[in-house]
Amino acid sequence: MTKLRVGIIGLGRVGRGIIRADFDQAGGEKYNLCALCDVMPENQVTYLLANDSTYGKPPVSLDCENKFITFAGKKVPYVRGDRRRNILGHESFAELRDLELDVIIDSTGTANINDLRGLIEQKIAKKVLCTANIAGIDASIVYGVNHKQYDPLQHHVIAASTCTGNAMAPVAYILNKHIGIDYARIITIHPALSDQRVLDGFHFSVPQLGRTCAASIIPISTNVAKSTALVLPELEGKLDSISYRVPTTIVSAMDVTATLSRDTSLAECIELMENYAQNELKGIIDCEYDAWGHEKVSIDYLGSEYSAIILMKHLQVSNQRHMGLSIMHDNERAYCCRVLDVLGVLQDAWVQ
Repeated sequence: MTKLRVGIIGLGRVGRGIIRADFDQAGGEKYNLCALCDVMPENQVTYLLANDSTYGKPPVSLDCENKFITFAGKKVPYVRGDRRRNILGHESFAELRDLELDVIIDSTGTANINDLRGLIEQKIAKKVLCTANIAGIDASIVYGVNHKQYDPLQHHVIAASTCTGNAMAPVAYILNKHIGIDYARIITIHPALSDQRVLDGFHFSVPQLGRTCAASIIPISTNVAKSTALVLPELEGKLDSISYRVPTTIVSAMDVTATLSRDTSLAECIELMENYAQNELKGIIDCEYDAWGHEKVSIDYLGSEYSAIILMKHLQVSNQRHMGLSIMHDNERAYCCRVLDVLGVLQDAWVQ
């Protein structure tokens, strides 16, 4: 099978993580990376790819010169431009059209639907895969949950949901399919992100994110409930959520309290989770039973590729209808792996 010609716009944590995950594949690069684009100079992008404070050195050698970034000898064109300043009207993006891309991954975090559809209309790419649930997209796909619903003839701007959406949706899918969910409250404990401030200062939209990120637990709204309902529409109106940003570097936790639709038992819920972890959702969820009788801490899950790691010691059922559930996930690495999985769905169903 011919590898898709892929470009990435936006080389922050997610964009760089997708590149790293792609080159981490057994046998080398899984998809044909043909274009990179960001507002940064190529030497800074290369520096950040080669020196990662969270994951260390990448699996390949890197270099850059004359609008190219070189990965283990492969030269990939680099286009410098700021998509936030109207990608479709910026002359630098005309260079992307000449590269005959099949798919553009937009990982800027600031996209709008007109920009993304414009990439297709102006023949810069045939499909767009976005790393956020942008209003107006054709489909939001959580691999392992609804990826079989992808229709290449109708879905052209696709989202790979969010990191927390990919963690919650598989678990919600299992529970809702076999037991039913009347209501669930989802609390995410999320590492600090790049939109926060190192020292107290101005934040353009959320004042509390302008507070020193290393000094406080910061409450903020999160779209994990909406992200889950997008792929499981029968749960619309049954979920709510809140997030707490905490001063850690990586690995997010989720605490879920659910009221179920019928009576169940702890034994039934354990059996369900274990069965899916070993079969239909193998590689997507994992049932965690500690290490030598001792609980792990968040950093122990650094680099894990599971969308959701269920802490089985803390799985509880009370009064046959009330469930408590704790989940860990590497919110960067696991998500970037799922983006590549969704890219694989597009490749398998590719229509020329």
